[in-house]
Amino acid sequence: MDVLSTTLAVVVALVCLGSAVADFKVLPQILETMERLRMPIRIIPALGAMKVAGALGLLIGIWIDALGSYAAFCLSLYFLAATGLHLRARDTAAQTAPAAALFVLSVVTFVTSF
Repeated sequence: MDVLSTTLAVVVALVCLGSAVADFKVLPQILETMERLRMPIRIIPALGAMKVAGALGLLIGIWIDALGSYAAFCLSLYFLAATGLHLRARDTAAQTAPAAALFVLSVVTFVTSF
């Protein structure tokens, strides 16, 4: 990995880990978002686990290129789905922006991982 892809991987991993902590603590804003998106509350821990797995894949991928690429690809799909759910719920741009930004960052991380 070069400096750009390593930096992107670390940034996306840190954001995912922070978001996972919010999921595991089941913060009120997470509950509000899940209700607005019409998603079952019971899946919140699984969403956090997916973010942790993606973050670890990105970080380990700094040394194992294929794993980093795969993790970035999987996180791209995750955040694409999240963005789609926000759009389906007709969320505001401010509510949709974090998922959309992480989708773009994950895609750029994936593309630069080669």
